[in-house]
Amino acid sequence: MFNDICFYVKGNMIKVNGQDFLLGELSASCMNIPPSEFEEIYDKYRSAEYIMNHEINAEKDNSVEYIPPLKKEWGRLNSMMVEIDTALKKHKIFQVLDTQNAVEFFKGFTDMDGTIMNSENWELYYKTASLYKPVIDDIFNFNKTMYYFVNDFLSHFKKLDPENFAAAYYDFLTNPMAYKMIANPIMNEYMSYTSADFLEMNMIPKEITDGCGEYVIAEYYHVDRLQSFLKVDFLKGLMAGHHIRRCEHCGRFFLMTKGYKTRYCDKAAPENPRFTCNQMAYRTVRIKEENADNPKYQSYRRCLNRVMRSYQRKVIDEKQKSGRCKKTRNKKRLQPPLKG
Repeated sequence: MFNDICFYVKGNMIKVNGQDFLLGELSASCMNIPPSEFEEIYDKYRSAEYIMNHEINAEKDNSVEYIPPLKKEWGRLNSMMVEIDTALKKHKIFQVLDTQNAVEFFKGFTDMDGTIMNSENWELYYKTASLYKPVIDDIFNFNKTMYYFVNDFLSHFKKLDPENFAAAYYDFLTNPMAYKMIANPIMNEYMSYTSADFLEMNMIPKEITDGCGEYVIAEYYHVDRLQSFLKVDFLKGLMAGHHIRRCEHCGRFFLMTKGYKTRYCDKAAPENPRFTCNQMAYRTVRIKEENADNPKYQSYRRCLNRVMRSYQRKVIDEKQKSGRCKKTRNKKRLQPPLKG
């Protein structure tokens, strides 16, 4: 599962479990796990760990006795694990990496009876659930670190090429303030963006795409940590001229494969999925320019800013924010709605 990842790197592509992706594409998928969603997953797994470790007895000789928890506690643990796995599978990277369909394993423990609740099954269950800890840790390790690298080091170049990307990564790692930007045990004793990774690598001739008849010498990797996989995907992508940027409209990360700057992504805009962020951003800029001296528009912007400040201070929730923004737009409408 997540602790046994095999993949090929060939040219500007990475092949994982029979699927081809652009280098950096799966890293962007991981970075698009919202912090609020990650915190919910992290807290839920800590609660699950409490139940798991409460039922493990380790003797002084380090032998472990797997004693099944009470049916109620095991059921509560299983509900948490299903929710954690479901939350992770919303993101492409974990859909690709999970070859064993772990959620079906957990669902097999939904209706437990005396035949299931034994030490042998509990040992298997405990070891399977424990595989999620290094994965969840590495989501934090990678996302926190690369968030700063992408925002503060990659996004300011005039010339976007592999040489500048490599220099930016060196500057990032050697920066005097690196300890604040890179996940490390000083800031959190359980987290670390490692300086070295252990992996197996072989050079193997492979077709560029299956059945095309054209071959390259591909790099075959075998790793046991998500962080190691993400580093190869992200950093090899930089050397292929791929780089990840953050959309200035929706805040999501997206992959660039050309050496030009784009401020907005081509994903569906959150406020209007019929249009891309690029299209919505262009329209917003045009409206601002056309209404720069319009008092009604200035009043509209002040109202929206007040709503956003209340939301940022957590005075109102997401639903209230959306309702108030919609009400403000309807009350002070300056432009007709976009036609789909």
